[in-house]
Amino acid sequence: MAKINEQDLLDEIRFDIKEKDLIKAKLVLSALEHVSRKAQKQALFEVSRAEDDFAIPLLAGVIAENPDVTESFPQLKETLFSKILDGPEILSDLLSNTIESPVKALLVEATGEIRFEEAVPILLDILTNEEDVKIIESAIIALGMIADPSAVTAVSEYLYSSNYEVIIASIRTLGTLATPGAIQKLGDRLGGDSDLDLMIIDIIAKIQIPEALEMLNQTLGSQHAHLRTAVKQKLGGVGVMSIRILIKNLFVDNPDLIIHSLNVLGDIGDSASIPAIRKLIHHQPEDPNVRFAAYETLGRLPLDKGVYTLAAGLNDPVDNVRNAAAKAVDRHYNAALAGGIRNLIRSEDPEALKIMTTIIDSQCDTIFLDLLDEDYFQTPAIDYLTDKTHPEVRSYFARILEKAGHNDLAKQITPEKAAKEKATLKIFAVDDSKMILNIYRTVLHNLGCESHLFEFPANALERVQKEKPDVILTDLNMPDITGIEFTKGVRQWYSDVELPIIMVTTQNEGQDNETAYASGVNDILQKPFTEAQIGKALAKFAGRQPPF
Repeated sequence: MAKINEQDLLDEIRFDIKEKDLIKAKLVLSALEHVSRKAQKQALFEVSRAEDDFAIPLLAGVIAENPDVTESFPQLKETLFSKILDGPEILSDLLSNTIESPVKALLVEATGEIRFEEAVPILLDILTNEEDVKIIESAIIALGMIADPSAVTAVSEYLYSSNYEVIIASIRTLGTLATPGAIQKLGDRLGGDSDLDLMIIDIIAKIQIPEALEMLNQTLGSQHAHLRTAVKQKLGGVGVMSIRILIKNLFVDNPDLIIHSLNVLGDIGDSASIPAIRKLIHHQPEDPNVRFAAYETLGRLPLDKGVYTLAAGLNDPVDNVRNAAAKAVDRHYNAALAGGIRNLIRSEDPEALKIMTTIIDSQCDTIFLDLLDEDYFQTPAIDYLTDKTHPEVRSYFARILEKAGHNDLAKQITPEKAAKEKATLKIFAVDDSKMILNIYRTVLHNLGCESHLFEFPANALERVQKEKPDVILTDLNMPDITGIEFTKGVRQWYSDVELPIIMVTTQNEGQDNETAYASGVNDILQKPFTEAQIGKALAKFAGRQPPF
């Protein structure tokens, strides 16, 4: 570009301002980046002295049509906003007239930047009558910055726009408005695009009014796994403020909602929820998954009174529930519990043996060591450890025994001394519950399988890339990566014929099942599972009968 005579430029801008020649003035200002700093300041000084009705469209036009100039010379925008603040009524007049789309979009944004409340009717009119997407997006953003609650209805119409940027602007603006109506509109939008869903949940979680908490709680019962997972994390993050509403969920006729609520209460870890959970157990819920979740949650809470409630779970007819109760007892073990458990296992009936094996399979070392000196416990416990438990469980208790000074018993149960089983089926089990993984380990060991356990789906995905198992068992509701997302990840490398995936879940929603099968799941099992059910499901896909 030829060198610009700076004096000529200044003379020209003064003349154009005097004659109100907008086109020539724009050309002059678009060349500002090519003159000295002194000349730039002088030119902008001349523009700042111009009438508002000329200076505002002049500066807006230069900024909208010359983004490179604006980026390298931000003083243009500073001068524009200074003029708008001096004469905001000019802004209203300009927006009410027909002007070029880029300029109008910029001026619409400016109404938000200066929080120009008088422009709200104009912005709402734009949402009703404008067709230009950029102007619509700018109006939505501006309404959010002005924060006028009357905009909720108009903005919410654009939650279903065909333009992604407009949808995002609408979501953010409704989050900024943060009225009960805005929260309801955001809640109504959930259940579509997962990325947008997660954005909405994050926005709702940051709104500090009761209606926001109610919406999160309502979404906890969603049919969509990714929404349930996200909301559980947000409610856990809200903390004690969530407890009251979660406790109310424990007494509704919806087992899935009860389970999710118990999970969150365990994450929060506050003792305020203990009386309600004890009451739930006292009512003996029919669904074993509810009983499992209740005992698992009590095991995570600071239980100091009423621990006797836990002992009842050791007599539950369902193995998984007994495991959850045993872990809770082990954590809160005291004299009252010790006496109760001794009474339960002193007899030699099958139920007493079930409790003893549950204590071992659940790796309840506190209970184990306390009962070890009792003949009615030590002999069957050592026999079970030596002959039937998974090698990892034997190794675990061998270390416990050595540390407690029982070296002879430790040597007796070490895996090297025990009979070595040859596993023929390699199974990957994925579940965010360590307790469920321990149950998988025992069940798969009893079925003659080689088990690989993963608490985090991401680790399982990484392993699958390097090593192909015969079958994968996966949970549905997991943080970060749901079972459906995990399955889609595996299907990048293996078809449903090459690598069967069985989803094992407490959920029994038609929507979940359809989505799971669509993602590539071969079969769905309901928790709580039994050894026989797992064996039958594996046989279906492995083509062999247990023990494998």
